[in-house]
Amino acid sequence: MSLAVRPLIISILVVTASFTLYRKWRHRQRSGGVPPPPGPQPAPLIGNLLQIPRRKQWITFQEWTKLYGDVLYFEAGGKGVLVLNSPEAVGDLMEKRGAIYSDRDQSTMQMEVAGGKIELFPQMKCTEEFTIHRKLVNLAFSPAACREYQPYQEKEAYGLLGRLLESPSDYSKHLRRATGAIILNVTYGHEVVTDDDHLVRLNEEGLKYNLQTIDPTNWIVNFIPLMRFLPSWAPGAGFKEFARITRDYNRKSIEIPYSEVQDKLAAGSAPTCYVTRLLEENGSITGQDDEERIIKVTAGIMYGAGAGTTLLAVKAFLLAMLLYPEEQKRIQEELDSVIGSERLPTFKDMESLPYLHNSVLESLRWKPVTPVGAPHSLAQDDVYKGWFIPKDTVVMGNVWAIFHDEKMYPDPDRFWPERWDGRFPDARDPRNFAFGFNRRICPGRHLAFNSIWIIVASILSAFNLEKAKDEEGREIELEYDLEQAERFMPWVKCSITPRSPVKAALIKALMLLPASTDS
Repeated sequence: MSLAVRPLIISILVVTASFTLYRKWRHRQRSGGVPPPPGPQPAPLIGNLLQIPRRKQWITFQEWTKLYGDVLYFEAGGKGVLVLNSPEAVGDLMEKRGAIYSDRDQSTMQMEVAGGKIELFPQMKCTEEFTIHRKLVNLAFSPAACREYQPYQEKEAYGLLGRLLESPSDYSKHLRRATGAIILNVTYGHEVVTDDDHLVRLNEEGLKYNLQTIDPTNWIVNFIPLMRFLPSWAPGAGFKEFARITRDYNRKSIEIPYSEVQDKLAAGSAPTCYVTRLLEENGSITGQDDEERIIKVTAGIMYGAGAGTTLLAVKAFLLAMLLYPEEQKRIQEELDSVIGSERLPTFKDMESLPYLHNSVLESLRWKPVTPVGAPHSLAQDDVYKGWFIPKDTVVMGNVWAIFHDEKMYPDPDRFWPERWDGRFPDARDPRNFAFGFNRRICPGRHLAFNSIWIIVASILSAFNLEKAKDEEGREIELEYDLEQAERFMPWVKCSITPRSPVKAALIKALMLLPASTDS
């Protein structure tokens, strides 16, 4: 360690320890003796920092409920964290008290990425600025507005089938292109015509970095904020370069596609999309002088917020089809009875395909894309069930634990679409939890669900999915960790084959249509 850096690190540790002790004293003063929620015993100064698992935190939090109950509290480096492990606790706090439980914890790492000023509305605190940004996005992704995007979604789903027919072993690449293309088309009117599309590549590369900054437990600087004053070359300061790279990707993801739309508007060739629809309102939506900037910034987060999560949800659904082939067969029987063999499913068929609908719901529950929801922050001191919860506590809904609540979801490890046919009246729609809570619920949830539905409906209508086989024709059993978050899991090898010559011919006929033809 450099002699020049050593005094700075020692100073940071001393100040951090002093601040932690001060916070504990302030907590006792403010709580009036009311205890915090139960949780693991903290160590002096560092709290429970060493007890927070680096992998599968949702499983540890779920196991801790056996010791501490469904509401647990711990501290790390002076920062309090409240984990809600039941639908009751989530409903009581994040929903009924959403006015104070919907703030956002702006972690030190997020501030590093943002360069000191948060502009992406999902990370904003519940300010007037956040309300204005969210109003704009809610308007563009309301259920009615999303119906206008359905032709784009159908078109990309059908294009996916052609690529699966040609090279089924590359199915992960084809799905990534399809989900990315839907978002880029809806947001910017951008047509993805190659596997190496520059906007898909840019956003995918940026997403890899951004996903790692979301979980506050990933970065020690979030618990020792004074580390941000370390020089970038100092030991333990690697987060600074990571933040710089992430910030650069975010800037490009906002500026480059928006600039392309502006060029098309100037040439009179811009297609209808999120950006052009909102620009046509000439600032009348928010009444703000900088409405165009708001449109540009909100558009820039659509890919990261939508394409990656939709891709992972489709991936989880296809995994279920491989592990539960009897469910795949039943869905295909329903598809055949409704649409026959000479066409592909459309959104007009959605209400006539209840088993498929229930299967999509079940996949959202069975393998949630975000096992622990994006962290909220408490805007003011609160008391719940005789426990004192201090202002600025990070609040996390353990979606995994909720979806494995046996009172709502009997036999929770099983992929069981029938649980949504009314036989379990206590089962709550997984969309109430999978897409976030209250003011922080995902505004693009209707678009996302529609994308998942049309993609999996199209695939199962045209193809059979089976486990891969070895050289002797024996099925290769899947080695898969169902408790791990899908974004950390590899794509499994599988066999994707046309269900019949008629289906193969139908797909080939679609491939011959001009690229600009709407479905």
